[in-house]
Amino acid sequence: MERKDIRNAVLTHLAGMGTKFVPAGVSARHVHLSQEDLAALFGPSYSLQPCKPLSQPGQFAAAEKVCVAGPRGEIQNVRVLGPVRGRTQVEMTFSELMRLGIPGEVRMSGNIGGTPGCILRGPAGQVCISCGVIVPARHLHMSPLQAAAFGLKDGEAVTLRMNGPRPGQLEQVICRVGEAHDLEVHLDTDEANAFCITDSTLLEVVAPAAEKPNGSCGGKCGGSCGCGGFCEKKEIPPSEPETPLMDLVTERDVEDAWKRGISVIRCLPRCIVTDAARERAMSLEIEIKR
Repeated sequence: MERKDIRNAVLTHLAGMGTKFVPAGVSARHVHLSQEDLAALFGPSYSLQPCKPLSQPGQFAAAEKVCVAGPRGEIQNVRVLGPVRGRTQVEMTFSELMRLGIPGEVRMSGNIGGTPGCILRGPAGQVCISCGVIVPARHLHMSPLQAAAFGLKDGEAVTLRMNGPRPGQLEQVICRVGEAHDLEVHLDTDEANAFCITDSTLLEVVAPAAEKPNGSCGGKCGGSCGCGGFCEKKEIPPSEPETPLMDLVTERDVEDAWKRGISVIRCLPRCIVTDAARERAMSLEIEIKR
C-alpha cells in the first residue's frame, strides 16, 4: 500500500468519527489532448508516453509538452496529461492567461462550451482550438466510500479552511465522487500560493455550502414557519455581480464589467487605472471605486 493510500484511509476513518480533513493537490498548468490534435502536434498514430502516475486512478503526466500561444505571447513546455480525451482542454491560472491575453473562464473540467481558444504548437505542427481554455474550478475528488464517510454527495459544494501562516477559507469547492476518484482537493498554483498551500497540506472541511432554507409552507408564510424568511413567495433583491479587488484596470476590464452587468469596479488603494479605462467607464456609466 502506498503512503498516499495509507493517508487517505486514515483521513476517511477520522471523517467517520467527525474529524474531517482533506489533502491538497496543487495542479500546475497542463493540457489534455484529443487523439486528433495529438496526431496533428506529434505525428500520425502517435501515442502519449506516460512518465509519472498522478493522484487520480488511471491519470498520468506524459513526457510530451506543447507551447500554448495567445494574442499577447506564449508559454513553452506545458505538460500534456493522459490519457487522451474526446476534446482538447487547456487548464491555466488567471495570472498565466493574463500573460497570454486570453480571458479567464472558471469552469469545471469538461465544461468548455463558450470558452476561449488558443494556438497549440508541437514538434510536428500546430492546431488552433476554438474553445477549451479554462481556469479550473476548485474541486474535491472522492470515492463513494470516502464520500459516505464525509457525508458528502457528488456535485455538492463545501467550504474548506486553511490554518497556518495565511489562514482563510476556500468556498464553493465542488465534490466529484466516483470510482475513478481518490481523496484530494485540487487547487491551481494561484490559489495555493495565496494561502501558502503545498501538496499534501491538510484542509479542514468546515461545512457544505449553505443552502437556502425553505419551510413546508410552500413559500406562503412570510417566514413564520421557520423557513428563515426565505420562502419562495418572499421577494429577495438579487445581488449585483462584483469584480475582485483589482490592481490594474484597463479599457478591456471596463468593457468586460459592462457585459456582465457590473456597475462598480472595485480597486485596491494603489490600483493603476488607465486613461482609456476612465473614459470608457464614464461613457458606460460604470464607477471605478477604490
